[in-house]
Amino acid sequence: MSLKLKWIIGTIIALIVVAGGASYGIYQHNKPLTDQEFKELETDKQFDKAPEGHYVHLRKNDATLYRTTWSKYKIKNFMINWGSNDVITNEDGTTTKKTLNSNGTTNIKTKLGTNHVFNDNILLDEEEGDGILGEIWDSMYDNGYWESKKNVSDKSDLYKWYFNSPQQAQKDADVKDNVTQIVR
Repeated sequence: MSLKLKWIIGTIIALIVVAGGASYGIYQHNKPLTDQEFKELETDKQFDKAPEGHYVHLRKNDATLYRTTWSKYKIKNFMINWGSNDVITNEDGTTTKKTLNSNGTTNIKTKLGTNHVFNDNILLDEEEGDGILGEIWDSMYDNGYWESKKNVSDKSDLYKWYFNSPQQAQKDADVKDNVTQIVR
């Protein structure tokens, strides 16, 4: 084998090794994070790595921001029905009869288009008898942005609850002050 042929073969092998290493590095860098890895990131990094989509901040002082596939009108319609009707239409199209438990909570479970189950059977506010949906309903009902009221006497109840992107949510003062976890 001539010296020239050895150099050509050596160069080709070196290029293959470099290209393979670069490909592997790019793959590792762009590999999606697991839910656990995402959860362990700092909040600012979670906003950077959060997928595009719509996000909801369901209570002004809630520590969690949820990614949702539902429009704000679908969430609003569900919550209005939850607050006023005896029958709730579930996400899969079936209906559930809303019954009150002895502690004042209901038997309703929903995801509101998120990856989190909101189980209203868990009592959060003993005094009011509210589960998580009751807490969300109370917050939303008092929220001027929910009701589209221009003049709200108590500004502490006023907060944006629906965002078109994680970046839009990150700019909101209530999200900045309270959110420590994003559920994607």
